Amino acid sequence: MIDRKTQFEGTTGQDFRRDGIWSERLGFYLLWMHYLAISPSYELARKYRAGELGKDVISDLPDDFEDVLAVYDDLGDVQRIQFLSWWRSRAIHVFGYVGTKPSVRRIDILKSQRKGKAAMRLDRFIEGDWTEQGQPNAIVVSIPIGLSKTQITRQLNKLLERYDDSLRVLAPPKAKYPLLGTRQRKDTLFRYLMVVWVRSALPRHALWRIGARARVSDTYSSELDPKARISRGEQVTDRSILSVLTSRAYSRGLSLAENAARGRFPCYDKPENLVTPNLHEMWKLISSRRKWQKKMRRQWAEGD
Repeated sequence: MIDRKTQFEGTTGQDFRRDGIWSERLGFYLLWMHYLAISPSYELARKYRAGELGKDVISDLPDDFEDVLAVYDDLGDVQRIQFLSWWRSRAIHVFGYVGTKPSVRRIDILKSQRKGKAAMRLDRFIEGDWTEQGQPNAIVVSIPIGLSKTQITRQLNKLLERYDDSLRVLAPPKAKYPLLGTRQRKDTLFRYLMVVWVRSALPRHALWRIGARARVSDTYSSELDPKARISRGEQVTDRSILSVLTSRAYSRGLSLAENAARGRFPCYDKPENLVTPNLHEMWKLISSRRKWQKKMRRQWAEGD
């Protein structure tokens, strides 16, 4: 399971901004890391770089293995590292956006005694902060600070309404591996990940039992007991539907993992060079990593 509390324990604003790079939505990058950990292609890259692959395996590597190696060289081994350590040392440099996150800034305060400095400070802002933010469309306004917040908000809204929507967008930030799509859902991504975990642990179980354990469906998983015996002549429609949903979720989970290993996430398209996993070997990898994580959490709780 993903323990979000311990994964993000000790997170500070500096984890989102480092060395002139900024980022957000760490939850999606946590999921990206977990998908890398189950990707057969990414595990091949780890073994390749460690010199652990035999000649017979090397001769049968996927055609786009160089792409996987490039991602591995950027993101490294994810099997024995905590998320925040990985994020700080590796991930932020390829997932983060170069520059400064656009935000509202105070340039100067106008007073009768120092009005001559305003133009100089505006020039400094344009050459400095505004450029580092990627030169977003901006307006220079004068806000009499004696007005109430309600008055200021109302007048600013009226001012902004004068501008066309096409001007009121930020230029897309440039990250080496940006998140794909505009409507990612962490709960859906986690659900597919859970299906892969459970099926790897129980490869001989019927798909509907896998789906019930992984709670792949809000409708059917809660209605079916994964340990129940099926009596002769019993209606199995719900189980058939859940089997189909589980099969689809498993396929999507594998596609997500293999695309993650190629620098694309979340992406549900089946990669042309997808490596089909050996479920027994995959569970050994997953369970080994899980035991290590439990050990780390225990040490953290004990203050070691």
